[in-house]
Amino acid sequence: MTQQVLIEQIVAEVMRRLMPTASSAPASSETNNGQSTQLSDSVITADVLTEKVTGQKHVVVGERAIVTPSARDWIRHNKVALIHEKTAASTAAPASVKEKSDNLVITHSTGQTIDRVLEDAGRQINGGWNRKNVESADEAAKKVIGELRRESSRVIVVLTSEPEVAACLANRNEQVKAAVVGDTAAVARVKSELDGNVFVVDPAGRSFFELRNILRRVQNS
Repeated sequence: MTQQVLIEQIVAEVMRRLMPTASSAPASSETNNGQSTQLSDSVITADVLTEKVTGQKHVVVGERAIVTPSARDWIRHNKVALIHEKTAASTAAPASVKEKSDNLVITHSTGQTIDRVLEDAGRQINGGWNRKNVESADEAAKKVIGELRRESSRVIVVLTSEPEVAACLANRNEQVKAAVVGDTAAVARVKSELDGNVFVVDPAGRSFFELRNILRRVQNS
């Protein structure tokens, strides 16, 4: 067994245990329908896809299913469309409720971990996090200033490889109180001591759980 396979199995098992609905979902079941395959597994790995997807162009998974990095690589390599199926509860909510969100993430950095964190946040919070992609730290700062001019009460997270630059440029505007944070404790300090409204994070080297907890702390602060 290679180290990569072992890591993948460990990640899958941890995710399975963390899933709140995992005990009630079938451990392994599928429904094939022409060009699509529906999987009920709570954790989707490359091995699951290799075993169960046989030529279909669409893979439908549960709304709360965890898709591992190797599974995403498999999907891209095989040019298969991944669809997260909405539960009855979420689809019954009015569209206006799901679309409205005061949570804003400005992303200068990109990557699978960021995508997964924001997908998870969207399942936990009505409307999720509105995402604005920019090309530079300077553009991120300008976007922060523009958003706070339109809505001064808004709280913003910036994900960038140049956190100090983005925070410094954004703070040139009097409505901005930006600070670089690296963990949930820093988020709490910035909020309580500075009444901060912009939390700048360098996502490089941070895990899914670290980034997820930072977003949750910002949202609940």
